[in-house]
Amino acid sequence: MDLLPTSEQEEIVGSIASVIAGNHTLGEPLDDRLWDAAVAQGWLGLGLEEAFGGVGYSLAEEVLLFQELGRACVPGPFLATVLAARVAAEAGETELAARLVAGEARVGLAERWNDEKFSVLDAESATIALLVDGGRVALVDLDGVALEHIPSFDTLVPVALAIDLDESAPLATAPDGEALLRRGALLVAAMLAGMARATTEQSVSYGIDREQFGQPVGGFQAVKHRCADMATRAEAAMCQVYYAALALRDGRDDAQFHAHAARVVAARAAIDNAQINVQNHGGIGFTWEHTAHRYVTRSRVYGSALGTTHGHLGETLAASAPH
Repeated sequence: MDLLPTSEQEEIVGSIASVIAGNHTLGEPLDDRLWDAAVAQGWLGLGLEEAFGGVGYSLAEEVLLFQELGRACVPGPFLATVLAARVAAEAGETELAARLVAGEARVGLAERWNDEKFSVLDAESATIALLVDGGRVALVDLDGVALEHIPSFDTLVPVALAIDLDESAPLATAPDGEALLRRGALLVAAMLAGMARATTEQSVSYGIDREQFGQPVGGFQAVKHRCADMATRAEAAMCQVYYAALALRDGRDDAQFHAHAARVVAARAAIDNAQINVQNHGGIGFTWEHTAHRYVTRSRVYGSALGTTHGHLGETLAASAPH
């Protein structure tokens, strides 16, 4: 199995990075420029079959997309909208799938909060919720649903609680919820791995530019060794994500194990690197003006999206146990 990207995949990554750089500033909210550019580039249906309005690439290319979204700390409902388009397509709701791929509706990620409520990520701009309740995944209309907004340290990652979310009349229901959730968890892992790489790059860049005692701080062992550990964590996370994507794409027997493992490794890499990145930046890293804190909150939020790290670790162990 070749983990190195092909020349076409490298062009895809370059194109995605260029579009993000031209339409988004790290730390700023999502605006229509980037959303419209994403729709025009086919991001919302990158891994969806052409018959449903998608581009027709595979999970491997979708992973590259979400790696770059995580790397640039892009806010917004990309994850839930991409997954929602697949749910609609697999459920035979082709018109709804086409609307989602065209960016005509934005989707929030709704997961069980307690017996009565669901937490909804990116609820402010969402008109539909991708409802995850155990192994069941469905699309639910948010029109008329009461939302109880939760105060957040990062306003670019809005979370609300949905009250009286009607599950009885879904717009579409995934035929295989477990498979959809594995795919979603891997896309989350790709975002987290991208964050781990971005914080490594931030720390290395700061270590080169910032000087103390007449030399770059990156030359000091305390900083240099931390940056080396960050780079190792980021690379391990990305390689595990790539391997899991190819295993799922090719239907390998061990695909489930590798998908859960990727989620665990990537979450730990993103969270650890984000915290160390703040430390490497010293006083400026703790300020609101710097973007280091964006990766701290983002890694924590997405580290709990579509299952906790603890839950995925349990699934990893279960998948590796002899049957």
